[in-house]
Amino acid sequence: MVSTLECTQSEPAALASLFRQGIRFALAATLPRRLFLVRGPAGCRSICLTFDDGPHPEHTPRLLDVLAEHRIPATFFVIGERAEKHPDLINRIVAEVHTLGNHSYSHGDPACTSSHELLEEVERTRDLLERLTGQPTALVRPPHGKVNAAKLWSLWRAGQTVVLWNTDPKDFACESAEELSDWFRGNPAAGGDVLLLHDYHPYAARALPEWIEEAQNRVLTFTVPTHWLKTSLAKA
Repeated sequence: MVSTLECTQSEPAALASLFRQGIRFALAATLPRRLFLVRGPAGCRSICLTFDDGPHPEHTPRLLDVLAEHRIPATFFVIGERAEKHPDLINRIVAEVHTLGNHSYSHGDPACTSSHELLEEVERTRDLLERLTGQPTALVRPPHGKVNAAKLWSLWRAGQTVVLWNTDPKDFACESAEELSDWFRGNPAAGGDVLLLHDYHPYAARALPEWIEEAQNRVLTFTVPTHWLKTSLAKA
């Protein structure tokens, strides 16, 4: 019987995921955080909440309401074509002092996207977000978090910081908010975590309040990747 914590992956897919995670951590241990960020500084007591694939006309506003109620900052890695359809939500994200990140324009299959095509999509989304908000964006999360050396190099040359994650409850595959809550209960947050969730799916807004309260009870705080980057540069 497959537990709810592993119900979203077959064994080969789980092994592939572990392999990719190992590569991410190896790169994160080698590269400056301003180029490649997977988790926060050692010993920190803060967490980054990140949301991919939005904005969504129903789920994103509900999630923003939860974050506002708990006074939690978050980072939204938005898809350009969805941002173009919902500029009001992009402006609300910024107005409520959250951080915008770039998740490409169309979220194309990484296996079918060259480094040149990815960079074009990132630049198109970057320009769109700056037109909508008047603010530059320099954080990028490639679709599915999958990059190769050529893609990393092209993004870095364009002045982008690649932000991945170290904690993934796979909420996109959950069948209920309770299933996501069960994952949270079995995997308590730790300082330095970058949590991957999705505002294009319904369950994060329902499951987060309990998780936020539990994290705060353990004296963990919430931040955004740009704060960790500024801290790293200040110490350089």
